[in-house]
Amino acid sequence: MVVRKTKQEWTLRVEIFSDVLRDRQLASFAGRMEFGRKSSGLLEIRKSWFVKYNKPVYIRPKNFRDILRKAEHLIIPRQQQPSFTSELKSYLERIQAPDPKIVPVCVNCLREKRLTILSRRNAVKTASEQVMCLACAGKELKIDISSLGINLSKRMEQYLLNRLAKTKSVPDIVKMISPGFDPASDPSLTKVDELEAGEAIEGRAVEKLPIPGKLKGVLKKEGLTKLLPVQEIAVQGGLFDNEDMMIVSSTSSGKTLIGELAGIPKALAGKKMLYLSPLVALTNEKYERFKRRYRQLGLRVGIRVGMSRIEVGDEGKVIVDTDVAKADVISATYEALDLVLRSGNADELGDIGTIIIDEIQNLAEQERGPELDGLLNRLEMYAPNAQKLALSATVGAPSNLADELRLKLVEYTGRPVPLERHLVFATDDKDKWRIVRRLVSAEFRTTSSAGKKGQSIVFTFSRKRCHRISDWLNEHGVSSAVYHGGLSYYERRKIEKSYSQQRYACVVTTAALGAGVDLPASQVIFESLAMGAKWLSTADFEQMLGRAGRLGKHDRGKVYLVVQPERKYHGGQDLTEDEIASDVLRGEIEEVEPFANMERSAEQILATICAAEGMELKATARHYSQLLSASVPPSDALKHLVKRRMIHVRDGKAIPTDLGLATSVSFLTPSEGMDVLRKSERMDPLEIAVMLDPFENVYFSKKVQKEINSAFRTHMPTRFFSGVFLDISDVGAEHGGASRLSRWMFELFGRWTREFFKCKCPDAPECGHPKIEFGKWVVEKRKQGLNPSDITRKLLKEYELWVYPGDMLSWLDTVIHNLQAVQRISKVAGKTDLESAIDDQIARIEKPLEDKDK
Repeated sequence: MVVRKTKQEWTLRVEIFSDVLRDRQLASFAGRMEFGRKSSGLLEIRKSWFVKYNKPVYIRPKNFRDILRKAEHLIIPRQQQPSFTSELKSYLERIQAPDPKIVPVCVNCLREKRLTILSRRNAVKTASEQVMCLACAGKELKIDISSLGINLSKRMEQYLLNRLAKTKSVPDIVKMISPGFDPASDPSLTKVDELEAGEAIEGRAVEKLPIPGKLKGVLKKEGLTKLLPVQEIAVQGGLFDNEDMMIVSSTSSGKTLIGELAGIPKALAGKKMLYLSPLVALTNEKYERFKRRYRQLGLRVGIRVGMSRIEVGDEGKVIVDTDVAKADVISATYEALDLVLRSGNADELGDIGTIIIDEIQNLAEQERGPELDGLLNRLEMYAPNAQKLALSATVGAPSNLADELRLKLVEYTGRPVPLERHLVFATDDKDKWRIVRRLVSAEFRTTSSAGKKGQSIVFTFSRKRCHRISDWLNEHGVSSAVYHGGLSYYERRKIEKSYSQQRYACVVTTAALGAGVDLPASQVIFESLAMGAKWLSTADFEQMLGRAGRLGKHDRGKVYLVVQPERKYHGGQDLTEDEIASDVLRGEIEEVEPFANMERSAEQILATICAAEGMELKATARHYSQLLSASVPPSDALKHLVKRRMIHVRDGKAIPTDLGLATSVSFLTPSEGMDVLRKSERMDPLEIAVMLDPFENVYFSKKVQKEINSAFRTHMPTRFFSGVFLDISDVGAEHGGASRLSRWMFELFGRWTREFFKCKCPDAPECGHPKIEFGKWVVEKRKQGLNPSDITRKLLKEYELWVYPGDMLSWLDTVIHNLQAVQRISKVAGKTDLESAIDDQIARIEKPLEDKDK
């Protein structure tokens, strides 16, 4: 029973609740009792009643005294004590009622005839002297958020309520989401959680491992004297018993060394170690490390990345493939190694003892997933007895994937250093950048116990935005650099070196920042949760936050999500940025479910048939059924290949045709192979090569963008081939934005039309010819001896178009590979005269200056 004061001095409000105390329980009965004094001066009930259907039901004072006596607990709210509390206690003692307890309760609940007794568990500060229960404080918080003009998603609203349960302070939450808040001033307000460094698993000394003594010496020389936790778990799990494993652990936790511990002893005994990764940079990084470590053991280290040999000076690094047949340790990209298999040259690889597959989560990717799936299948066919070790920092449902790959799961969820995760709210772009500036500056002022300044990586959704943010930061006193794949090799290496020397407080980059790039940051800031036109996935988020905090350099890592409620970056996005933030912070990584349509499924089984140089149909079906990504029955995939002249079936055996082999080693789908075959009869080889992979990343210059946006009074797409050219050049549109364009713009339209949009196709520019003309223009300039940077400058000067030099180099490399594909397939068509012509084309792209000298 709760007894509390009313406006009438001698009248008390009474509520009766069930005998089980719980938050916000509703009163079973409510009424009042009015006190007076006897002639003796003692307190006595004069009148008492309960309210039923808004009408008083009077109870005799004698009977009300009985109710008071029978109460299991009598409670007087601390905030609503009557003025005569002392006399009331004496009265209750006189009638032998329970001794009343004066306790803090939620006044808001009492107004609703509910009872919530406040304690450390549920008491929340709502104002300087006000305290409410968590539920009522949550309502107050929603009102405060609404008064700030902030509309949150249900998910983020729930997150803030959960946060309120931890902070126990509405003013703190309101302060944190209010415009102008400086997150660096009070990190405790924005801190979501802290991922601990992991349970203390004592790793054994390298000296005690069952590996050759000279390998122990090499590792100890590099300071590797003791195993890290995930390495110890792998050893305990049977690493040295040839156990196949999938190893899942955070970035920089020592996963690759697990593979080396298993593979190098076998390499010393004559069985090769094969390391595979999806990226050229990562493959080259491991190659250089393996060379440095293991050449001193007498091991030969080889690399296979499949790059063309384009000479561009310091604008790009040509990684020359070595003879893997002579190598004991091989570092290769997925595609380059697969080319060896598809070509029927698996014998070059020799006797493989260990296969390390890095970034196994790539199985989930739409493009690369089926390729990796097929490669694993072919490696199993070629080296069934090799120990297989798959590595990943982030993979959804790892136990399921490990089972599907028939690998033993070794998982360690701890991190090398603790990681704080923070959430900050922003009102607009400028507010985001202000927050980023404060966070970067504050971190750069810190120094770790290892003597390293705190440096940041800032992620955003586009390259253009990278430059805008970095320019703004530099203008506001923060040393910042832009880093992305569009920069030249020289620019990227220069930034990496300066960053490692701590000359920059931060780099601003996109989510596409690849593995193999060494930017040891203590802090990662997500200025945006978009990745291009898509939202960031939880797997990508986990991969990126793993860059915060490096063992041996930083004491802890920090991750900040700077979120703008209701923000969408592209029209096709269903969710808002705050919804995505709540999703990724929950950390539920999507399960890896590889999928390949008919074309992709058929492409992979064709590659396996080519690798085997023909295969029994039963064996073909068996290998096909082992693919995780296959979505059609094996019979349908084989019929698809027969129909497209990729294979023929003879005596119960699938045999690749010359076209099938040429298609497979060119990494084309069966339909693409047929299309190239048809086009080779009537089209120029260079046009076919360009058409296979048109140059898409062409942008209007800043000058053109400014003119267009001003004339049309809106932000128009910035890509040259987005279709916007036809819209902005439509001078016939009455009162349209085109009528407000400057004269020089129409002169520019003329140059674009004469050079790139010159076809007469009825569906131009969707016909694709403008992209072909652009590609041919680029190749022609390259043949004239221009490097990628020269070509980009010429494009800007003559056509007010912008292309990143790194993209230019990457595309030229792709064109060379496509020309080689056209060469193979045209040879199948009997057009042998094209072979030398295409060789000449490739030579002039790779080394145009040598061609000039001739």
